[in-house]
Amino acid sequence: MEVKIDVRPKGSDVTLIVIRGEISTETVDQFKEKIDQVINDGKKKLVIDLQEVNYLNSMGLGVFASALKKLKKSNGDLKLINLSPTVMELLERSRLDKVFDVFESEEEAVKSFS
Repeated sequence: MEVKIDVRPKGSDVTLIVIRGEISTETVDQFKEKIDQVINDGKKKLVIDLQEVNYLNSMGLGVFASALKKLKKSNGDLKLINLSPTVMELLERSRLDKVFDVFESEEEAVKSFS
């Protein structure tokens, strides 16, 4: 099992994080390290693309929640895009769909910061 994480700037102040693979017990630490690194580098507006995530467990959701909390403390935010039906269902079951802003496209998510 593997998770690949690409970080790309989008405009002057938004950072796109594209995740591929599984966010599971085996990969969650690697995922958390990468997200923390991006936040510690001073990035405050994150868009996370989950289109190629075929599995996400509750520990992965915890990483998202923790990142959102850190970002909100520094006037930042985190948006989720391209959720598979399975990941969206997990978000809804955990009621985190009320906490996270979820968008259909990268463009919509980036625009929502302005």
